[in-house]
Amino acid sequence: MKSDIRVRHTKERVKNAFFQLLGAKEFSQITVTELCQMAEINRTTFYKHYLDMDDLLRKTEDDILENAKEQWKRLHPINTLEGMEGIFSDLQTKQYQFVSHIFQADPLFSFKLSEIICQSIVPNYADTSYTAQEQALIHRIMVYGYGSVTRNWLLSPQDDRMSAHQLAEFLFQLTKKLTNS
Repeated sequence: MKSDIRVRHTKERVKNAFFQLLGAKEFSQITVTELCQMAEINRTTFYKHYLDMDDLLRKTEDDILENAKEQWKRLHPINTLEGMEGIFSDLQTKQYQFVSHIFQADPLFSFKLSEIICQSIVPNYADTSYTAQEQALIHRIMVYGYGSVTRNWLLSPQDDRMSAHQLAEFLFQLTKKLTNS
């Protein structure tokens, strides 16, 4: 049990150092040595938990995505609009700095995030005239379009940004139009 606490504490220090460094420089410029110095751990400890910097980035992304999935599960399927708003609010408040740094390190991360939202909000197409191929295209349009919108929304200045509710409402209504539901 005590070692679990130490492992969590170490991983938290690594993540905090990682986000500090991402705030100051490009991901490709961050070295394991630099990260270890900032986190006050040795390289052996780092490699005990991560293969390399790319693995750290992937695991950090996975944590953020898992948080979004869990939040979505608590609200879905009854409140899809509220679920979208909850994810956007959470990204904007608690995780904003982390997510914005991840977006800069991995431009594809916004698509991974929107995949979570789009998987659940796309209604059953049984009552539509769309073919399976057309349904797949609509889904891709939503994932990449919503991912781009989410990324731009989070990276834009606070004063120029819609509220989480406004963005969720807009995307939810757009989804209804795209899917004829």
